[in-house]
Amino acid sequence: MVEDEFQRILSALATLLPAQLVALETAVRGQMVAVTAQIASAPAPLAVSPAPLGPMSLAPVVTPSIAAIEAQFARAPRCPHCQSTSIKKWGAANALRRYRCKGCRVTFNALTGTPLAQLHKRALWGEHAQALVDGLSLRKVAARLDVDHTTAFRWRHRFLKAPKALKPRALVGTVEADETYFLYSEKGARNLKRPARRRGGKASKRGLSDEQVPVLIARDRNKATTDQILEDRSMRSIAAVLEPVVAKSAVLVSDGAQTYRAFANKAGLAHVGLNLSAGERTCGIYHIQNVNNYGSRLKTWMRRFNGVATKYLDSYLGWHRTNDREADTLDASRMLAAAWG
Repeated sequence: MVEDEFQRILSALATLLPAQLVALETAVRGQMVAVTAQIASAPAPLAVSPAPLGPMSLAPVVTPSIAAIEAQFARAPRCPHCQSTSIKKWGAANALRRYRCKGCRVTFNALTGTPLAQLHKRALWGEHAQALVDGLSLRKVAARLDVDHTTAFRWRHRFLKAPKALKPRALVGTVEADETYFLYSEKGARNLKRPARRRGGKASKRGLSDEQVPVLIARDRNKATTDQILEDRSMRSIAAVLEPVVAKSAVLVSDGAQTYRAFANKAGLAHVGLNLSAGERTCGIYHIQNVNNYGSRLKTWMRRFNGVATKYLDSYLGWHRTNDREADTLDASRMLAAAWG
């Protein structure tokens, strides 16, 4: 096949539906099995000839998932080093097209500067993205992909690096805010600062304590959602999360905590505080049921992991936001696109 025909195929990948991409990936894998079998069954060369390449020596394969990323990048290529759009094609390496920036003169490919750069075993990326869609534990991911547990762990956090940073720039209209709490965890650490407990265990103290990690969730009626781990429940910590994203024209709805009232006054926001302890669940059209339902779904979804290390909690928050934002449209191709950033 000539180069021009191959490039037309790559460009057409961006127009394929998810089901068509899956079918194409299956066909490519079948073809690679056939090619590998032909190489393995080929007659041995003469002794004076160099040894044939084995299946493990084959050049990297352009999988449909990577081809889709390259096609998307090619629509609006930009230098990841200086952000210039003045670039030109510069050959190929490791089954990826390379480009050269006319400004800074640095070469790069579609993965340079992304969380997926220099990540190996690209043929498995699509399956790993599907494992994220399915919400599998690391042990199940490692078994499904037939990779080491540490590889599954490293891939998970590479794939979640971009989603955990993707948050709405603004919350508008009626904005509900509330906190939820997760048990502080040092899961995976070699030297614990406290006695070990069962995974997904319970705090030794009742109620709120330093064993609980507060997470502030804010959500508007358009389902735009942001969340953030808090240092504490002070007005300063809450303001650091809400002030950059809550529109000045919004109405902030919360429980009756003084910290929210103080923040709203400082930021010049309209505020409705519900006295939940007195049974006040609504005030006219205002309530915090949407944000509370989101928090409940988050806690239920997190239970499958039997506790998450606190230092990685923000990655899981981003993962769940992606699930909620994409809803029924989330599939392996969209998950991979989110991981690419």
